[in-house]
Amino acid sequence: MLMDNRGQIRVLEAFFATAVVFGSLVLTGPAYVSYQNRSSNGVLYSLGLNALIELDRGGELGALIAQSNWTEISSRLSLLLPVGVSFNATVYNEDHEIANSSPMTDGVLEGGNVVSVRYMVVDTATLGFYEISLQLAYVK
Repeated sequence: MLMDNRGQIRVLEAFFATAVVFGSLVLTGPAYVSYQNRSSNGVLYSLGLNALIELDRGGELGALIAQSNWTEISSRLSLLLPVGVSFNATVYNEDHEIANSSPMTDGVLEGGNVVSVRYMVVDTATLGFYEISLQLAYVK
């Protein structure tokens, strides 16, 4: 007589697959920004400038500013910047007055190095000029 062990083998396979998946989740930590020199201002500056350039691709940033859609700008910035970087953004109009009525931030910029990136934006529909001041810092 031949014994049928296929069911037992499938149970063992499922058990080992579950152990591998949970083991990999336990061993891997959250994906934070980990640079060798966290006091480097150049890395923060390039992260902020690249995020603003990506937002301005196709003139979308100027259109969002003209529509006063501050929450959308804030959410897009938080998606573009890495998890370990906190930001605060302020938009100035042509008269150098603050244009955003609500704060655009994802946390508190405290301690450490705070880097400021200034970026000029043009709304192609109204030809309005704006300046964005983006402050970046590492989250502690």
